[in-house]
Amino acid sequence: MEKRKFSFILIILIGLCSSNLFAEDQSKAEKSTFEKSFNRAMEIIFPWPILSLETGRPEVFSFDIGLETLFIPVTYEARAGTYFAYGYARSKKDNFNRFSAGFALGMMGLFDAHAGVGLGLMPKNHETLHSWFVEVSYRMFLLEIKIITEHPIKPSGLVEYYKANYKDGYKFKIGISI
Repeated sequence: MEKRKFSFILIILIGLCSSNLFAEDQSKAEKSTFEKSFNRAMEIIFPWPILSLETGRPEVFSFDIGLETLFIPVTYEARAGTYFAYGYARSKKDNFNRFSAGFALGMMGLFDAHAGVGLGLMPKNHETLHSWFVEVSYRMFLLEIKIITEHPIKPSGLVEYYKANYKDGYKFKIGISI
């Protein structure tokens, strides 16, 4: 009788352990399926961060932060897609906040080119100047060159201030970027 009890308990323990092992293997299989799907999606979308610090004329300090998604294969190494970015810039007199989106072309670690449009905001004397702009940038390794042409929209008092202080409307920047 004692042997039967021990055998019965041993069979129950083996059954419990094997069901736990089976559940663990099934969980690993589900995880690997999710991981495979996630990795496949990332290879298609190919998100790449935008981080840059720049200086230039007339804005003496600026940074950009954003994301580009290079989902269109152009060659084996190069891809194209879209980008979205926020930029902060400081001139000697004013601060600018810019939100942009556009087209990106890149080869990871070697070069990157952006061309886009956006909305700019410049706070001044309890008002905010609204502007639209076009930007073009090119990065090779870590060196980035950017040109922005900005056009003020409203309010009229700040439009006149902007035109008087930023006569040509073009802004040139150079800096480091990843």
